[in-house]
Amino acid sequence: MMSTLFGVGIFAAFTVGIWFSYSLFMRGDTYAEKVARLLPPDFKPDVFHRKGDTYVGYEKGRNRLVLVDWPHASVLSPNDVVSIDPVHESTLGVTHHWVSVGVPGAVFSPYRIWFQFRRDKRDAWLGQLATICGK
Repeated sequence: MMSTLFGVGIFAAFTVGIWFSYSLFMRGDTYAEKVARLLPPDFKPDVFHRKGDTYVGYEKGRNRLVLVDWPHASVLSPNDVVSIDPVHESTLGVTHHWVSVGVPGAVFSPYRIWFQFRRDKRDAWLGQLATICGK
């Protein structure tokens, strides 16, 4: 009985310690928070995709496309997009899928939006971006 209580106490102490250290050291540094800091404050997307520290969103009312490939971000008209290309990278048999979006005059181009291992989702967004951007 005493060893069970001791084990539960150790487990609880580790759980609280991990939670405390995460909240102390990861504050403002999660992927969602990194992306949110780069979005325009008045941006209300009709469609968007965020995976990791990459983001693409389109606001139809103001005709704005927002691209984030942390730490870089661009807000532009969809007509300004130069190119939209599918990209895949394989390492040790694991294939990651991306959409590469070329932006004119940007310091950082092309923006790469990550779709993890999902080719079908990447292809669906590739078609949707091509429609939005008229490519």
